[in-house]
Parts: sequence; C-alpha cells; structure tokens
Amino acid sequence: MKNNLKLSYFLFLAALAGLNNIVYSQLSFEEALAKAKTDNKRVIVDIYTDWCGWCKKMDKDVYGNSEIKKIVKKSFVFVKLDAESLGLISYKGKKYTGAELAEYFEATGYPTTIFLEPDGSVIKFTYDSSTMKNIPGYFKKDDFKKILIFFRDGKYKDSDLSKEV
Repeated sequence: MKNNLKLSYFLFLAALAGLNNIVYSQLSFEEALAKAKTDNKRVIVDIYTDWCGWCKKMDKDVYGNSEIKKIVKKSFVFVKLDAESLGLISYKGKKYTGAELAEYFEATGYPTTIFLEPDGSVIKFTYDSSTMKNIPGYFKKDDFKKILIFFRDGKYKDSDLSKEV
C-alpha cells in the first residue's frame, strides 16, 4: 500500500513538472513589463481564458514545443493574461482588471497574442494592408515560429505579416 501511495505521489509530481514545462514564467504582468524594460526585450502577451480549448492546445502544442520555447526564452519576455480576471493590473499608469486589459488590447476571441515593445507600448503591424495590434486565434507551431521571427527581427516596422505566414 505504501509503495502505491509513493508511486501515486511521484506520478503527481511528474505531471506537475510536465505542466510547468509549458509555462515560461510565473511573472505578473507588471513584473514582465519591468523585466522587458531591463532586458530590452519585446513582450509576448498570451491572452487566454480557463475554459478555452484552443488556448490549452496552443499552450501544449506551440508554447510547449522546444523550438518555440528556445526562441521565446532567448528573445522575448512571456506573460499570460487571463481575459476574465478581476485582479487589478497596472499598465501605462492606469489600473485595469484582466478583463479590461484584454478589452483594451481588443481581444475578441481566445487565444489572442499581443506583442509589446520593451517600454510596454503595443506594437502595431500590418496584415494584408490593414493596421492591427493583436493576432487572434490558434496557430500551428511552424506558422507561429514565423510570427515570432517577424516580431523578433523587427520586420513589423516595414513588412506585412501576411507575406510572412
């Protein structure tokens, strides 16, 4: 009986370790912005909800992929934003709930990805000749890698994202 209990406990810890592999950091929104400024890195904001199946799939298949993780850890600061959170977040001198901040970023579905400059300002970019400030939806690993490279390399300043993915 003790061996079964030990085995169950070990499997539980192993499962938790596997879940933590997906998450890049446990930084708060404010901590992520401070780190981005200090490290001079752009920020990836993953806007999600707890009930969103595509958000969970993106965590597992995309953010959990070793190649994507390597790019994100080297070139960005990653933070998750719960679009239904009522906790207060400071952004640009104002307090928002997670829900209000998701609305500010114009997230209308989940997941939605936002890229911020190291100073915290929203990166606006062109997609199919339209100016945008977020990327809605789930992306497969290879397409998301192209998106990461587009923002990492600063291509958003003079290229159209639709020509990259």
